[in-house]
Amino acid sequence: MIARGRIGVINTRETELSVDEIAMQLLAEIRRLKATRVVIDSLSGFEVALAPAFREDFRESLYRLVGALTATGVTVFMTVETTAKNPDMGFTTEKVSFITDDIIVQRFVELDGELRRVLAVVKMRGSEHSHEFRTFDVTAQGAVIGEPLRQYRGILSGAPELRADGAALGKVGLTEREAAVLNTLVRLGASAAKEVAVRLGVEQAEAAAALERLETLGFAAATKKGGHTYRAVAQIGG
Repeated sequence: MIARGRIGVINTRETELSVDEIAMQLLAEIRRLKATRVVIDSLSGFEVALAPAFREDFRESLYRLVGALTATGVTVFMTVETTAKNPDMGFTTEKVSFITDDIIVQRFVELDGELRRVLAVVKMRGSEHSHEFRTFDVTAQGAVIGEPLRQYRGILSGAPELRADGAALGKVGLTEREAAVLNTLVRLGASAAKEVAVRLGVEQAEAAAALERLETLGFAAATKKGGHTYRAVAQIGG
């Protein structure tokens, strides 16, 4: 994609520059590619790559950089590593939330003995957004967003616990077995009833029945007409 002129890359690790010098390079690439998106991955590494003299006013320099980029009409994506365990502690260690329109927190947690990825929307300027934590997986069919993790508490701790109020059923309108099958389908990607049954330790007929019901309810879809392989379908509603 670089050779075809679809993507431009600026390696800030090659030399120590100022934010303004990097901004000039970015603006030149935007004009050359007619780019619509700029990704800074990550802010922590970006700051470290700067010449020492320019790190002291990093916040102010970053504000100028983002302002110059957005003035061209591009969308700016920035990633930052954080160890915050709750929203009050702040998710942007670089103290730049004031210049962002949207903040999405992602982290790994242990769920049911497996390492899973979860996400939540922390901020979406001018919008009444969801505040729910949801699992997500990147499969061969694309990103799959799971249902809200309402049955767990302490998600940001990295080792959430099941709530003790009986809210253990993972998916609204599903039985516990169907919820387990859907979770397994998300993790495995496109799978047949036999694979799901082996993973859950249940009879194949039971897994097949659950998959058929998940398809009926819109939680899963057959990968081809008349086939018996299913994939999970993202459910955005609560």
